Amino acid sequence: MSLDRHTQLAKRTRSAHGSNLAELGAIIAIMTVIVLFCINAAVVFMAGSINDRACRDAARAAAQASTSNSAQQQATAALKSYTSTNSFVGSPALSSSDFVYQDFAGNPPPDTSPFVSVTTTLTAKIPAPAFWGMQFGQSGNVSMKQTYSFPIVKTQLYLN
Repeated sequence: MSLDRHTQLAKRTRSAHGSNLAELGAIIAIMTVIVLFCINAAVVFMAGSINDRACRDAARAAAQASTSNSAQQQATAALKSYTSTNSFVGSPALSSSDFVYQDFAGNPPPDTSPFVSVTTTLTAKIPAPAFWGMQFGQSGNVSMKQTYSFPIVKTQLYLN
């Protein structure tokens, strides 16, 4: 009888070890997915933050210029300080087609002031682009676009 009891106790112990191992495997799989998602989210957040700051600084620099060409040059110069060497987050670029320098030829309508609008784009490469059917953009890249508008500080004087 004592041998039977010893055998039953040994079977119960082995069964408990097996279920512990199965639980550990499930937890590791779930934690891996959560960690990969957090890494992806951190890269996207970092890229968005960099693009936001770069766009704001470029618009602020462009608002100091008195001509459209000068404003574009100053915005581009401001973006050079955000050149990235990071393998996941690229450098912000000025979108020339979305650049607006509206000085109203020195005669703005009532309740309107001259302004400059700057748009920047930035591409980030996602570290874990696909797991369990989730995909980010084409080939694991995410593009971000940001626009800021500032009043023009130095307007050109137009004499009639």
